[in-house]
Amino acid sequence: MDNDIRRLFLKYIVLTVISKKSTYGYDIIKTIETCSKGKWKPSTGSIYPILDYLVSEGYIQSEETDRKKVYTITPGGLAALEEMTQRKDELLNEISMIIDNITEGDYT
Repeated sequence: MDNDIRRLFLKYIVLTVISKKSTYGYDIIKTIETCSKGKWKPSTGSIYPILDYLVSEGYIQSEETDRKKVYTITPGGLAALEEMTQRKDELLNEISMIIDNITEGDYT
């Protein structure tokens, strides 16, 4: 997967991971690495700014437990995730339609 595409989806992916269970930054990185079958391991330098952004937007909250910040999704985060999911689905459908139309020569 191209790095630019990954970056576009990273906030969505991080929020999705946190929506499944309260977790900490390193676990988010490992989850993404596992789910991508090792093809993608985001750096701490990309994950922690996103976590800070999601906290500042009120989408997640953090609590220190055993000297680790544990992140939990908020009701506002669940609503944002629902909207992001809808937008992601619409975007992927549009891209698929464009590619299908071009492939089939249906663009006149």
